[in-house]
Parts: sequence; C-alpha cells; structure tokens
Amino acid sequence: MVVSSVVESRRLKIAYAHHLQDQPGSLVPMLALWLFPQLVLVGIGEAFHFPGQVQLYHQEFPASLRGTATSMITFILGIGLCLSTALIDIVRKATGWLPDNINSGRLDEMYWTVFVLSVLNVGYYLVCSWKYRYRNVEKEVDNDSGFVK
Repeated sequence: MVVSSVVESRRLKIAYAHHLQDQPGSLVPMLALWLFPQLVLVGIGEAFHFPGQVQLYHQEFPASLRGTATSMITFILGIGLCLSTALIDIVRKATGWLPDNINSGRLDEMYWTVFVLSVLNVGYYLVCSWKYRYRNVEKEVDNDSGFVK
C-alpha cells in the first residue's frame, strides 16, 4: 500500500501540473508501467499466502472436513471483498477522498488508510499466532526451546 500511495501521489502531482483536476475522464500523461511495482508485490504476497493457507487448513481441519478447506479460502476472500466495499463506502461518505473524478480526489490518502489498517491486522495476526496451538502436530516440540524432541 505504501508503493501504491507513492505512485498515486506522483500521478496526482502530474495531474495538477497539467491542470487536469477539473476535467473528468481526462488522461494523465503517465506510463502504465508505474503500476508494475505494486502489482508485483501483490502477486508475490499472494504466491506466499495462498499455499500456506491451504496447507494450514488441510493440516488443522479434521479429516472429514479437509475437502472444505479450499472453499474456506474462497469464503474468507469473499468476506474480505465485502469488508473492502464497506470501507470504501464509509470513506466516500465521511471524506472527500474518493469523488467521481479521480484527478480531484485523494486516493493516496485511501491507500495510507488501508496501510494503517494492514499494520493493525498484522499486529492482530502476530497476537493470534503466538497464542495458537497446533492440533495435529505429529512430532513433540519442547515448549521452552521450540525444538523437536
């Protein structure tokens, strides 16, 4: 999100330099390759996230429910998409960051807001991961050292 915010800030500066903020539908003279870094980062994140999530579900679900592990991923993704839509609606009603004309908006501020929410989410994840105890561990692990006995 930080990369997205920086790229959007640059896009807005170019839009203001060319006086495009009051012209809805106008194109900002900027290469689409500026989207490449943020899309690569999202792709790398998904490449590491989804296989780990599938493995955790297959490892921790009871044998009779392992077939539903893949559907859980889609279900959780759907919940996330609904929450992101709700967040956009809240921000749109509470601030002027997301008008119909993107050149006069502040999409970079929205990206920073999502970044802060992501940092809070990582903090929550760390707390949950420290408190989580695996159910189907086949090897015994020493609780003090964390090494396999």
